[in-house]
Amino acid sequence: MTTPRAKTHLISCIRNEGPFLLEFVAHHLVLGFDRIFIAANNCDDGSGRLLAAMQAAGYVTYLHHRVAPGTIPQHQGYARLRANHDIDGADWLMMLDADEFLNVHIGDHSVNALVAAAPDAADMIALNAATFGSDGIAHWRPGPVTGMFLHRLPTRNRTNGDIKTLTRNPAEYGAIHNHSMVRYRGPKKLLTAMRGDGGLFDINPGRPLWQQLRRMPAADITHDWAQYNHYAVKTPDAYRLRRQRGRGAAPAGEPNTRHDDDYYALRADANLPDSTILRYAPALERMMAEMLADPAIRRCQERTERIFADRLDRSAPGPSRDFP
Repeated sequence: MTTPRAKTHLISCIRNEGPFLLEFVAHHLVLGFDRIFIAANNCDDGSGRLLAAMQAAGYVTYLHHRVAPGTIPQHQGYARLRANHDIDGADWLMMLDADEFLNVHIGDHSVNALVAAAPDAADMIALNAATFGSDGIAHWRPGPVTGMFLHRLPTRNRTNGDIKTLTRNPAEYGAIHNHSMVRYRGPKKLLTAMRGDGGLFDINPGRPLWQQLRRMPAADITHDWAQYNHYAVKTPDAYRLRRQRGRGAAPAGEPNTRHDDDYYALRADANLPDSTILRYAPALERMMAEMLADPAIRRCQERTERIFADRLDRSAPGPSRDFP
């Protein structure tokens, strides 16, 4: 008897990620996610129009929301998506930011190959980041980031300790945070997580889930079965705009003190070759071409790229320069 295919959902909350959304959505459709839900908060770069066009064409489910000062944009966006859409209809739910791309190394390299490998005892799959640098590229240009940046930090580098999870039976949790689901309310006395090498570890019921599924000790970091590629800095000029955009996991209105020069320096010079994600490149190219064949999506994509280039130009120190 054939085991039924698991239903997988992806959820994201973004702000001003316009030029990068097309690839993010296309990549995760290629990986086999059944539905992708994206909340966009306070965008003024054309992201909302692009997501609306993608929704009209059936590629995503999109929610526009305003974030009040003092609230955490990602948590609020996830909660509003959940209140308005069937997020919990999935067998497995994953949360990723628009600069994070799931990369599966087992089976047919799909998200279903990964969840099918999880034993029944696993309530969640805790995957480590693979943090990519700038590859010596000084200025942003349009094109897939997964094909542009092909060097990462070594596996046991502490920046790769960050975790993103796939969670089984999402309805059994009270809320969605940016790294994991929290406030378990299901029937089990003890939850078990699977690492990215198939190893299992128990969740301490006496500690909040967000504390245990936020970051992994360096000795436990693994990319054996899967990783999520994190393009945290991209190019120096794109990073300037990231700093200005603020943080999705901190209260709105607070200064962005995390994305400073040290954050960039720690990641930019990554030099370990890793082109494993290029296994998806042919299918990604076809999916992006299919999406761009929709006139509304193409028009909105081109508009976000123009806005992004203009903002880079205006934010650059020294004389103005031209963008492609």
